Amino acid sequence: MNPIATKIRKLREIHGYPQEYVAFQLGVSQAAYSKKETGRTELSLTVLQQVSSLYKISLMDLIELTLQDLLITAVRQQ
Repeated sequence: MNPIATKIRKLREIHGYPQEYVAFQLGVSQAAYSKKETGRTELSLTVLQQVSSLYKISLMDLIELTLQDLLITAVRQQ
């Protein structure tokens, strides 16, 4: 699986959001979001920006941090 796709799935899970909620926030269907989260479709820069905004993390953190460090950062911000 795509490492960034894994990150956005884990972020959603630790925030307790269902896929439907995140999909709505991004303006896509749940099926389209599911494909992004599983790595079956590419994540555009726009989507990455929307995700980072939703979870209140920087785009650079989303891209550069390891999964573990990103999750620690996200939990601390809650």
